[in-house]
Amino acid sequence: MSLNSYKAEARNFLEKINAIDQGVELKIKWLEEEFQLLKESVEANETNKIRHQVYDMLFLLFEVSADYDFDLDSEWNLGKEKKQKEYIANSNE
Repeated sequence: MSLNSYKAEARNFLEKINAIDQGVELKIKWLEEEFQLLKESVEANETNKIRHQVYDMLFLLFEVSADYDFDLDSEWNLGKEKKQKEYIANSNE
């Protein structure tokens, strides 16, 4: 499944709950809260909670990408190429 299809799923969810124009600022606040919960789950070594927090954060990120209508597949490929050049190529030196 492509990243853009997850973005579309998040957008569909937002439309169904009439939250499409909720604003990215609130989502950023929620991401910060979820990140704190993720850190606490990691510190407590609670695998099920870690997994849930990662899901919550990913879904919020897909919502943000839906707000801006980013092409996530293209961005993923660009990022992957950049990481290959910066990290993998330089690790062989």
